[in-house]
Amino acid sequence: MGDLGYETGDSLLFSTALNLGGIVGMLVAGRLSDAVGPRKIVVLWFTLTAVFVYLMGAHLPVAVLYVVVFFAGLLLFSGQTMVYATVGAHHDASDRDTALGWVAGMGRFGAVFGPWLGGTLLAAGQAGYGFAAFAAAGVFGAVMMALATATIRIRRVHAVA
Repeated sequence: MGDLGYETGDSLLFSTALNLGGIVGMLVAGRLSDAVGPRKIVVLWFTLTAVFVYLMGAHLPVAVLYVVVFFAGLLLFSGQTMVYATVGAHHDASDRDTALGWVAGMGRFGAVFGPWLGGTLLAAGQAGYGFAAFAAAGVFGAVMMALATATIRIRRVHAVA
């Protein structure tokens, strides 16, 4: 954020806002998932995460950016958690362990690849592209969860037939 022209103090506090959003997001997403189901929340949350992460790369007034960062954290962290809830709720016991392993593995891959990509872009003087790349990851997550929803439905239809 410093490379985008924000003060060092604000740049550090953005991390706090992101994590506070994550705390609030866990409470909000859990309630909404109970009401409408975690699959719908995950797809919506990842789509909105992409929007807010992309906005983080825009040159916004600091006060507005704090709100954007807060909502990015709210959506991102709780969206990731709702993936586990979706897998746990919608996979049979016979494949639940494998599905959870894949989810955890992909999450760890992102935890390694994301900082590497961000650091590489930062070192190349292209920090702004990081936000677009991370927004694309949010869109990818939403698409994958929507496809997972479709495969779960197809499997249920075939299991009944």
